[in-house]
Amino acid sequence: MTLQQLKAFVEVLDHGSFRRASAQLGVSQAGLTGSLQALESGLGVQLIERSTRGLRLTPHGEKLLPRARMILREAAIAESELRVSSDNIDGPLYVGLGPTPTAVFLPLVAPHFHRALPSVRLHLRIGFHQQLQPALQRSEIEIAITAVPDQGVAPGLIMRHLFDSQLQVVCRNEHPLAEATSLKELTSAEWILLGPPGGPGSSIMRVYDENELAAPAVAATCESFTQLAALVGSTDWLALAPSRLVEKGLLGSNIRAMDIQERFHGSSNALIYRADLPLSRPASAFAAMCESMSRVLMRD
Repeated sequence: MTLQQLKAFVEVLDHGSFRRASAQLGVSQAGLTGSLQALESGLGVQLIERSTRGLRLTPHGEKLLPRARMILREAAIAESELRVSSDNIDGPLYVGLGPTPTAVFLPLVAPHFHRALPSVRLHLRIGFHQQLQPALQRSEIEIAITAVPDQGVAPGLIMRHLFDSQLQVVCRNEHPLAEATSLKELTSAEWILLGPPGGPGSSIMRVYDENELAAPAVAATCESFTQLAALVGSTDWLALAPSRLVEKGLLGSNIRAMDIQERFHGSSNALIYRADLPLSRPASAFAAMCESMSRVLMRD
């Protein structure tokens, strides 16, 4: 029984398929299948059953799963503690970033971090809180910087507030409703949502409800500001975007903010990490730089 085999077992279950798990781990599906088969062969039992309905744990798999998670967690703690106590500040640093920190925050922090610690290679994962929180819990990333939902973070995670992002309605420059000043004037418009239901991008639904307006029509949902900018700039669809992105022209020259009088809910962006794992020296340095840069952002 090896850590690689146990990780293959846990990842396949967490992702629900060999294909998704292999893509997440960056290994071939055949290699992942081989690791799991070697684990089952070594133990002499079947752990997972495949069917048309997906994957299902056998009774043996149900017994192994909690212990496999515990073993992988202890291995991650041991590795983290050794990195912290090492005099060498090198190796990889795995960081998760939400869309807003990626666009606004990363260009400020990453170059500064590289100049300070050139031997540390940043491995960046982009996603929403819903994707990054499980990655933190599985020790796939060491820290995350992302917008936090209203309910906060899961138990066992520490959150340190960095900056708030205010939202504005954006449209293409030649949009026929570009001069509108209230949501009532936008009842015929179609919208683009950024992120999953309940995320910051869907706060437009809440604002319409608070102003006793019929729910807006949603034309598309996307997962990055690159996608959002491409759609807004080429259609008459509207979207919510952080005001800082608009001010700095990060959505492109063909997109403008609309002067809508209603107030839109912003989001709190925070640094998140596990409470039970001490941060490595590179992670501590990256976190300190993030907090320093956030103070600059808040003053601008």
